[in-house]
Order: sequence, then structure tokens, then C-alpha cells
Amino acid sequence: MKSVFLIFGYGVPKDILKDENYKFYLKMVFNKIYDLVTKDNIDGPLIIFSGGKTDCFKPYKRNEADEMIKFFKTLTKRALLRKVTKDWLLIPEKKSFSTLENFLNCKDIILKRKIKKANLYIFCEQTREKRAKILTKKVFNKSYYPVIISIDFDNSPNRYLDLKFIIKKEQAELKHSLWALRSPKNLKKHYELFKEKIEHFRKVGLDKHPDVIKKWWKEKLKELEKK
Repeated sequence: MKSVFLIFGYGVPKDILKDENYKFYLKMVFNKIYDLVTKDNIDGPLIIFSGGKTDCFKPYKRNEADEMIKFFKTLTKRALLRKVTKDWLLIPEKKSFSTLENFLNCKDIILKRKIKKANLYIFCEQTREKRAKILTKKVFNKSYYPVIISIDFDNSPNRYLDLKFIIKKEQAELKHSLWALRSPKNLKKHYELFKEKIEHFRKVGLDKHPDVIKKWWKEKLKELEKK
């Protein structure tokens, strides 16, 4: 059976080759994929890096997927590992602004490649684990066998926001995602909401990022809870 690995992005750092959070995240992802490939003798694993143009540094042209692949290649090209990694297929998914879109756009890539049955290994940040498990079941049918692998990689101030706030935000995002899946019209509004978030972050700037995130979500939570 085909094995597909989905790696969700979390913003575009100023320099991904130096960003400690991303380096830790992608190194952990690499090690897990490496172990699964060698243990289960997986040939030609398909690895999809998912994340759109969330760049908050001018001229705002970079996307999460290409940036992740840039760093990931530094891991796969190490001489000692090339025998194992030479047939790994790294695919960028560059359109997503939200976790729901990560799932839907990755699914489109999988279907376009005519993969109708597969083991899915889905990597995400730990606070999104519950939401990822629920959305996986909503987006993929029973021909796909998902495993959610959550990683506690974030060491930024965002990681230490009030736990009650994080839980409330996760619940609201899940509710809005399930609402978005009901119709194309809802899904378009979902896209517009998260695009608005990125535009707001660009306007305000990243020097006060945790405060900006918390303030934006507090303003949106009441709106999302009505869905």
C-alpha cells in the first residue's frame, strides 16, 4: 500500500535555515519518516509539504511549502542518508491558509495522483492534534488509514499563551471548519477569514506577534462561535 506523509506548515520565518522552531519540527518529522521508511521498507514515499503564502516579510512572496522543502532537502542530502532518501518525492502544496485547507488541498494532490488507497501520516503542532483527528475523518474516506503525529516544537511566546484561550481558539476553529465543509459558499468564507488574518498580521507587524494573535482571535471568537 502507498504511504503518504503530510507535513503542515506554520508561517514563514525570516530565515528557515536558522529558525529554531522549524528546524526542530522538521528534524523530528524527518527522523519519524526515516524510521517508518526503513522499518516498513517503504519505496518512493510521497511527502507533501502544505502551506501557502503566509509570508509577513516584504515583499510577501514566499510560501510555507517551498520554505519547508528548502530546509528538508538539507536533511535528505546528507551523504550518509542518500541511499535511503534518494527516491523520496517532495511535493509542495502552496495554497493553504488554514488547517482545513491543508487537508483539502493535500487530498486534491493525492487524488490527482490517482492514489485511491494509502497509509496517511499527518504531522501537526501538538495543540492542533484533536482538531486534526476530527478533520481527517471528515475529509478522507475509509480507503485511507490516517495516523496523526503531533509534535510539541514551538518554543516561541505563542506556545505559552493562556491554556484556556488556546483551548477556546481550537474549539472555535474546529467548529468553523466543520461549518465550512457544509457548502462551497461556507468554504469560501473560511478562506477569506484566514486570508484576512494574514493581511492583518502583515499590517500590524510581527514584533508584537503573540499579542497580535491573541487580540485578533479574541475579536473573531464570538463571530466563529455563532456558526
